[in-house]
Order: sequence, then structure tokens, then C-alpha cells
Amino acid sequence: MDWDDIKVLLALARQGSARGAAQVLGVSNSTVTRRLDDLEQTLQTHLFDRTPDGYRMTAAAEQLLPTAEHVEELILAAERRIQGGDQHLEGPVRITLPASGGMSRLIDRLALFAEEYPGIELEISSSAQALDLSRREADIALRVMPVGVKPPDYLIGRYLSPISASTYVHRDLLNPDTPDDVSHLPWVGKAAAGDSEDWLAETNLQDNPVRHAIVDLSLLVSALQAKMGMGFMPCFYAADHEELVRVPGATVVHQTDLWVLTHKDLRPSARLRAVRDVIADELQHQRPHLDRRGT
Repeated sequence: MDWDDIKVLLALARQGSARGAAQVLGVSNSTVTRRLDDLEQTLQTHLFDRTPDGYRMTAAAEQLLPTAEHVEELILAAERRIQGGDQHLEGPVRITLPASGGMSRLIDRLALFAEEYPGIELEISSSAQALDLSRREADIALRVMPVGVKPPDYLIGRYLSPISASTYVHRDLLNPDTPDDVSHLPWVGKAAAGDSEDWLAETNLQDNPVRHAIVDLSLLVSALQAKMGMGFMPCFYAADHEELVRVPGATVVHQTDLWVLTHKDLRPSARLRAVRDVIADELQHQRPHLDRRGT
């Protein structure tokens, strides 16, 4: 079997559609279907049922999948060992950042890094899902994790900072005479109508009404700038917006932790180490914005 055909099998099994598999593999939809046809012809068996809801594995595909995954891990492990031993400060480095933004200062620092190291090509993406570092979906991940949760053993990296969260509002909505009285202000919610707003338990303003539903933090910032109400969010999202202020007396909580991670097989790579170090250094400088407890 051809390795490219096996990759198609794995991508279809994981994504459930030709389009999703094509996006993961960086090829066209027609290439995915052609390679699947070739693999089915080679094996003389039917691997996927094409349904209105997507591709569904047959019993033959389910039987083949563990072997395909084992082959994948062997090849990826070899690639990681080779890349991990690379001491040249050149080549691509794939970085994944949290999807909701708030990383403009880090991007500014990476732009300076790119000028300093012209041989290193940065591929920066953001995703709401944690990309799989063992499958080389990314080389370096900046991950926000629950408080106290440590990365799995196959990843190495640094704990960068606690991330605090609090209540923010446009300064114009505060009464100059009694700024700590926000009883007239609604929350900008995060859940659909009727769903539980669990984050309210982390605030000391639970009696204020909740309106709207904005999950994306970058959009929540825009809503607060437009004076829609109060919002509960990580403190560093307000750092670059002077018009957004913390509500006087609002609690500040340790909400999550920030890590920079890579696969342990890539530890020796010079270019990955250089990128990890600049990310860690920049976010250490930003720690006063990331953790606002005590301020």
C-alpha cells in the first residue's frame, strides 16, 4: 500500500468527509476520492460507505485502521527524531495559538524574530481545538489549560503564567459619582437563551441580568467597546483597550494556566528551541497583563 493512500484512509476516518480530509492533507477533494478508489482497488474491498452524512467506515476499514495508525506513528516518530536532531536555524516552524485572539503583542514579537532569523519560516494558525503535536499538526502549541492540569508526558515545555479573569465594561457606562454601583448594567452572556451561565459563579455580580450570547472573546471585546454591557473575560484581553476598565470591586479569579509545548522528540531542534524561547520570553514580559490578581 502507498503511504499517501493510507493517509487518506486515516483522514477520512477522522474527519468523516472528503472535504475535511482534503483540508487536513492539503490536497483537493478529487485527490482524496481518487486515492481512496486506488486503495480500494488495491485491496479489492470496499472501505467507506458514502452517505448523505459523510463517509462511514466499513468493517474492512475498521479492521485496517489500527495497522494504519501504527504505521503512521512509526513514520511520524522517525520524522520527529530527524527534525529533533536538526541544529540548523532554518526551515519551517508550525505554531498554533488559542483561537480567540488576544495575542497581538506576541505576534509583534514574532515579527521581530522573523527579521532576526531569515532562515526560519513561521506558520502560525489558531484553533479552538488542541492540535495533535504527536501527529505533527503543529510543532509548537501555546495552550490554555485548566488550573492545576499538567500536559501529557509526551509533551515538554514551560508553564508560563496563570491567566486571571474579571468583569470589564466601557468606562462611559460607569457613573462617575458611584462607579462601583453597576446594578443598572446587564451582562453580555455566553450561552444560548435558557442555558446555564456557569461563569457567573466566578463573579460577585450574579444578580445583574444576562442578555445576548457571545462566546468568542474577541467579539466580546468588540461588544464591550460598543457599550452592550459588562463582560467576564481574561484580564489580558482588556490590556490594549484603555476604554475598557475593570468594574470597581469586581473579583479577579485564577481562571486558567498558559503553557508553551512541543513534542519531547523535538526537544533538541535548534529552530524550535529558538521559537519556544522567544515565545516564553515575550509572555513572561506580559505576565502582569495575564495575571491581574493583586492589582
